[in-house]
Amino acid sequence: MTRRIALLILIVLCLPFFIFSQSASYSAPRPVSVDRFARRTFKQFYGPQEYNRLYVDGFYPIGWSRDGKFAYYIEPVDEACGCYFAELIIQDLRTDKIVWHFKNDPESRVDKDGAPLPDDMRKLWKRNERAFAEKLRENGIVQQARFTFLPSTFTISGRRYVAKLSKISGDDGDGLTRIKKLTLQFTAPRLGTKILFTEEYKGDQMYTSPLDAAVAGVFKSPFEDRVAVIMLNVQRGWEGPPHTVDFRIAGAHLFNGFIKDK
Repeated sequence: MTRRIALLILIVLCLPFFIFSQSASYSAPRPVSVDRFARRTFKQFYGPQEYNRLYVDGFYPIGWSRDGKFAYYIEPVDEACGCYFAELIIQDLRTDKIVWHFKNDPESRVDKDGAPLPDDMRKLWKRNERAFAEKLRENGIVQQARFTFLPSTFTISGRRYVAKLSKISGDDGDGLTRIKKLTLQFTAPRLGTKILFTEEYKGDQMYTSPLDAAVAGVFKSPFEDRVAVIMLNVQRGWEGPPHTVDFRIAGAHLFNGFIKDK
């Protein structure tokens, strides 16, 4: 009798996951625009001429898992190819490692003259819907209908948090000022500070380092005390201005890993 009860309890506990893994479907996600933030934050790259502006990658959050994974879809800027670039990424925000990465190859679908076929998110998602659903289910991703994009300074449960980038600039040797060292800090009163990442560009790396960077905001997991910190990097355009803006994401637990300020 005891074994039978234990087996019944196990089945009840596992049933929701089994149902989810077998039936979960995923629709094409909705975009979260940071264009206004980019224009307000990186004013030095905007001007009256047509090329004095920034082109920002498209960003589409998909959902979270209960164990700290975050899934999102991005549309890198097409500077000259006439191609549709897209990526779907599942990132473990406990370690910030990418656990699965789909990258669209426009050259795999071309017409008789070798030119990339017209494409967009709707078409790409439909073509890959089964593969996307398989990987998202495999990683326990629950799609969210809506996302609240919190600013870099935000309050949760009465506690104030600040995500801030510290930047050191340097000359790339080719006449451009770029970021030489980048550090992302996360602070909260009474908890202290923790460094989410530090990156230093040396030698030839300076030719590809960001021209500028900023924290655009954060998304909060609906399942745990964890956020995804969304950063923007201004990258030099293929042939100079207009430059582009891409995304970098780091995870931060809201209570663990802080070092108390002295």
